[in-house]
Amino acid sequence: MTATATVVLVGVRGFGAVHLSDLRRLRASGVVRILGLVDPLVEPGSVDDAPLFPTLAQAFAAVGIPDVVIAAVPIPVHATVTAEALRAGADVLLEKPPFARMTDFEAVLDLERRTGRVVQVGFQSLGSRALTDLDTDRFHLGTVRHVRAMGTWVRRAAYWKRSPWAGRRSLDGVDVVDGVVTNPLAHAVATALRVAHLQQAEDVEHVDVDAYRANPIDADDTTALRIVPAGPDGARPTVSAALTLAAAGEADVPPVVEVVGEHGTITFHYTDDEVVDPSGVSSVSGRTNLLENLIAHRTRDEPLLVPLRSTGAFMRVVEAMRTAPEPARIEGRFVDVVGSGDDAHPVVRDVARWVRAAADVDGTFVDAGAPWAAAVRDDAVAVAAPGPAGPLVTLQDGAGTSATSSPRPFLHPVRTVGGVQLTARRPADHDWHLGLGFTVADVGGTNFWGGGTYVQGRGYVDADDHGHQRLDRVQTSSESGADVITAELTWIGSDGAELLREVRTVTARPIDDATWRLDLRTVLRTVGGDVVPLGSPGSNGRHRAGYGGWFWRFPETSDVEVRTAHAQGEDAVLGTTSPWLLWSADFRGAPGATGPATILLRSGDDRTARDPWFVRMTEYPGVGSAVAWEEHVPVEPGVPFVRSLRAIVADGRRSAEALRRHLFDD
Repeated sequence: MTATATVVLVGVRGFGAVHLSDLRRLRASGVVRILGLVDPLVEPGSVDDAPLFPTLAQAFAAVGIPDVVIAAVPIPVHATVTAEALRAGADVLLEKPPFARMTDFEAVLDLERRTGRVVQVGFQSLGSRALTDLDTDRFHLGTVRHVRAMGTWVRRAAYWKRSPWAGRRSLDGVDVVDGVVTNPLAHAVATALRVAHLQQAEDVEHVDVDAYRANPIDADDTTALRIVPAGPDGARPTVSAALTLAAAGEADVPPVVEVVGEHGTITFHYTDDEVVDPSGVSSVSGRTNLLENLIAHRTRDEPLLVPLRSTGAFMRVVEAMRTAPEPARIEGRFVDVVGSGDDAHPVVRDVARWVRAAADVDGTFVDAGAPWAAAVRDDAVAVAAPGPAGPLVTLQDGAGTSATSSPRPFLHPVRTVGGVQLTARRPADHDWHLGLGFTVADVGGTNFWGGGTYVQGRGYVDADDHGHQRLDRVQTSSESGADVITAELTWIGSDGAELLREVRTVTARPIDDATWRLDLRTVLRTVGGDVVPLGSPGSNGRHRAGYGGWFWRFPETSDVEVRTAHAQGEDAVLGTTSPWLLWSADFRGAPGATGPATILLRSGDDRTARDPWFVRMTEYPGVGSAVAWEEHVPVEPGVPFVRSLRAIVADGRRSAEALRRHLFDD
């Protein structure tokens, strides 16, 4: 290379520090000149390689447009930074993963064409010269049948605290998709796809996702994929990936890509550019630096090794992860927690064996028979009140709930007319919080709430005492302009005995183009002739924690106003009775379904009116009515146990006065 390329590095911390070190090396060789550094969180004077700027626009204004912008920025801003650089006239070296959603990939691909600039994606392993050896069949594999990525890494608690977006599927309503597949071990997936010559988006027929989490995060940390190629069966190799960040040991085991051909199998240790051939002979090939390759493309028209278009197949994987249901929690009985504080990390028992087993069947953990793998996920069994963004209410059967989270039907998503999502399903902080539903923490000694069981003097303990609500029958109907879902359920105790039968009614009635009414009613009856007591942590001795009954778990919210007719704020409202309760907030849950909304609740009958309100804002956002706040209450044989609520659901920030008239319209 004879020309000196000018470079601006966006992102100096994290992996940006690796890029800065590489730039120093290339600067010493006269290959690059560092025009500027961009990082709003780096203190001026802490780096002296080039002028430091808080924004890319300020860097451009001060030092001009560089030949190359290196984007080592948080995943949610990959698209905006890349687009800004392309529009200015720079080429881009973009850190992996390219983007969090397929629409961003397609938009930037189009912008790349329109500007005439290029994007190289920073999958360093795709610069390995071993890939050429595989392409030319140097190892005499013949036709490649299967390509398998395997990785068993360890990530401690501090890793998930490194940034607000770490381990998140979305943040403030923006897609992130920061899980094992799409970030820490993304190179394993991308390398496997490249070996199989599945590079463009159209090369992939579909992706089967089998995702789990052992950490308290939103995203996946233990996942198996089956990537099915487009075209006739057998014409291209299948690609699978079995990956975890919850492995045993103190250090990461180097990940591998295994290539199975008609004449044998090779193991590609892609982090070291090492290939072990079918006879066990090892060879190391080295790799081409992707920044140097990008500069050579500019100066000598050398082909890019990882052009943006060639990551389309990987983006199909990202999109599959983004749109898949939230990862299933691996139950505690299969997990050991090692260390403490920021060094703590979960270890899924025998996970390395199950990673190997999933690879051997070229499939998922379910296919391999892992004991914690969940073959069944929630099924939406009924909907009510169609709206512009989808049904205002959807009833899920809860089949995807783990046993220790007390499986049960629930409503999710619940939306405003304008499409703001108002429910959360299995959030990272409480896997057993399931949208909007009716459940109780203590039913004659069985935990139907999920999670730990509160024992006075001991706190929450893990106990084998979880029950489940079986959905026996569902009917939908329309009555006087309202949609009605009627569900018949049986509450089954931890010993398998039937304790209660329930008829749950959900009625959704539109009011106007921004408001609708939700009526909830449950009728419980005992199965046998014995009294069935209902209790809570509050009735079992925990102060101000008598939750259980109707419970509505919200997604992330901000700027929350919660108040009743007599009190305002979480602490003042918690445990009080009042004719109504208002929750108004900015809901920041699902991407594309965020915004301000208001919910005004009141009891639907005299008995529910005596139940205190349960409210959480600080620990998590949720509200409910508490049937057993401080004392157990009985379900008597032959006597229906009835609890009902009415909610007025509105787009925007609304006052109780503006909505209260709808509470009493019949």
